[in-house]
Amino acid sequence: MSNYNNYTLKLDPEFTNLIQPLKEREHKSLERRIGSHTYLDPIYTWNGLIVNGVEAYQIFHKRGCKFRIKRMYFLSREDAISWICTQQLNREDLTEANRKYVIGKKYDAVKTITARLSSENFNTGKSGHTYHTKKRIPCRHISATQIASEYNISPASVYKYNEYSRALDHIFEKTPQMAEQIRSGKLHISHANIIELSRLPHYKLKELYDYMMEKEIEHLSYSAMKRELQWRKVVAPTQKKKIAEPEPIIKQMPKFDPDAELSSLSLTIPSWCSSIERVMNVTDFQLSSKEGKNRLQIQLNNLMAVIDKITNILEEA
Repeated sequence: MSNYNNYTLKLDPEFTNLIQPLKEREHKSLERRIGSHTYLDPIYTWNGLIVNGVEAYQIFHKRGCKFRIKRMYFLSREDAISWICTQQLNREDLTEANRKYVIGKKYDAVKTITARLSSENFNTGKSGHTYHTKKRIPCRHISATQIASEYNISPASVYKYNEYSRALDHIFEKTPQMAEQIRSGKLHISHANIIELSRLPHYKLKELYDYMMEKEIEHLSYSAMKRELQWRKVVAPTQKKKIAEPEPIIKQMPKFDPDAELSSLSLTIPSWCSSIERVMNVTDFQLSSKEGKNRLQIQLNNLMAVIDKITNILEEA
């Protein structure tokens, strides 16, 4: 470990994307500690790239202060990514969205590492002789099981979080601000709706994000946002014309809102989705009793029947 005076290090976008930024209050605290020379943690690097301590380095570099560097030795880029993910998952302030995202990214890295090690072991044994096994366990299964064990979740959740991280990456490519808001915990959108949003074209995703910012929406389902946006496009021009006209006195009276119940239901459904996702993430269905699973199945069937009924009404209206 060495001391450097304003030594220039490099930032790798893929690495920094995995690191959750500090909140404003924490960032100011970090600045004070560096200013008073009480911050002693090193900046971790690999091949000249920062893998931990990005914000501390930026403050050090801006002030021209000395800082310590600890060089890490990884066999590959995937090993570096896996290590960064592990460091992030040890943070107590990690948002739930970032926790899922980082687990998903760690799975990609570990799967590549496992495939590499599996290939090496498959071709060459310790004695240097070539050998073959009758059956090889898929690398994806080994990786998911390993990560699931580390973070006390199921392998199915690991696969799910990997899908989630890929969807967020697609959203980031089209509308970076939306992805950042989701990962910071400022926008609450369910897993299923994140997948749907990732499939939208750039212009449509931008429209939805602008609408959410305009209405200061923090938690709303994709389907509800889509209906609201379509309704807004049709009605908005008419509303603008009416605003310019003198309002009759009768309009001063409370107006009946025909969408009140629909809006209430639209805001309630995301909490149902969240509850269902939580059960899927934390429940081991193989250990659950048959009676418990039957009770849930009955209620889910009732829910689906009601959903089919109201869907038909909406389509016919």
